[in-house]
Amino acid sequence: PPDPLPAELRFVLEADAERRRRGQIPRVTFLGRGPSDPEHQISGALELPRQRERRCATATFRLHDDIRDKLRPIVVTLAFAIGDTRGGHRGGRGTALPPLSPAL
Repeated sequence: PPDPLPAELRFVLEADAERRRRGQIPRVTFLGRGPSDPEHQISGALELPRQRERRCATATFRLHDDIRDKLRPIVVTLAFAIGDTRGGHRGGRGTALPPLSPAL
């Protein structure tokens, strides 16, 4: 079958989420994050033009100089969702089907 229309994959990387839930400050700052992203998060989007085509995103973070907890790992979590597709797919001529979105 032909490839579907391009889709967008939105993502958020978050570092030290458990420490934040306990009221502690994160030990890292993401470099190159957007103005609306907090220091411990970075978000972005990747366009997925076709099935089975790989796309990569690079995220770099910096350790704070004054961290004391050097033994516990820095856990980075990933949340992602498929964004809006361009145009969507409609049924054959004369049908009024709503646009279909891809599913994860």
